[in-house]
Amino acid sequence: MSLTKQGIACPDLAAYLDNLLQCADYKDASYNGLQVQGRSRIRKVATSADASLRAIKAAVQWGADALIVHHGLFWRGADPRVVGALQGRLHTALLSELNIFAYHLPLDAQPDFGNNAYLCSVLGNQERSYVVPGDKNSIAMRARLAEPLSVSAVAQRLSQVVGNRVEVLGATDLRHQLSDFAVCSGSGSFLIDQDPLPWCEALITGEVNEQTYQLSRELGIVVFALGHHASEQDGVRLLGERVAQDLGLEVQHFTYAQERESCWYDADAGK
Repeated sequence: MSLTKQGIACPDLAAYLDNLLQCADYKDASYNGLQVQGRSRIRKVATSADASLRAIKAAVQWGADALIVHHGLFWRGADPRVVGALQGRLHTALLSELNIFAYHLPLDAQPDFGNNAYLCSVLGNQERSYVVPGDKNSIAMRARLAEPLSVSAVAQRLSQVVGNRVEVLGATDLRHQLSDFAVCSGSGSFLIDQDPLPWCEALITGEVNEQTYQLSRELGIVVFALGHHASEQDGVRLLGERVAQDLGLEVQHFTYAQERESCWYDADAGK
């Protein structure tokens, strides 16, 4: 690995990240790894959940040589034409010679600092495993608490750490105690929607499907919906901290989690 005061060579950083996240072990819709090639050496690394134009511009303005994201620019089966928003993002990155790395499922499932592991850690002392024991390709995790928490306590903890409004479904009593959680950032409601007899008492995820609203009540499962973007901020942030620690690179995380994912309008507000 070529690591000097001038930074690290781009292929060496790509190899380090691919190995750390064990990318070859996953079948993914994302093209994990280096998606946009920029300058040859990297000293400053920005991280963000998405390769949005706003994140790319923030990385460029800060002087980053590379941007590491969870949701990249290129997905298998997607329209390959470089038009519209994709053209704007690519033009900005290429003009500034900004490398863009993306890691999707490998960052969800990473057992120490991935998105799901981080959300599990918020719950406190626990026994943690993948939902299919020993199979990281099952992606989601199971957390069994040493001491149960009330619905309201879980919602409060989650809201504080992700900086976003948390929607709670299926709860009839906020004092109800919970011990056995399924945890799947992003779009994880399939764990309930596709299982006629789910094993968990509660699900922590980003966003839910329409049927999840009724199923949560009928099955007696409490669902905590954090917002897709908000639920997937911290895996890439912690990955950046690992890069700084292992490689000595300067790292800055750019987050928009504290901005609501949509505008909330109260129909009675104007009355």
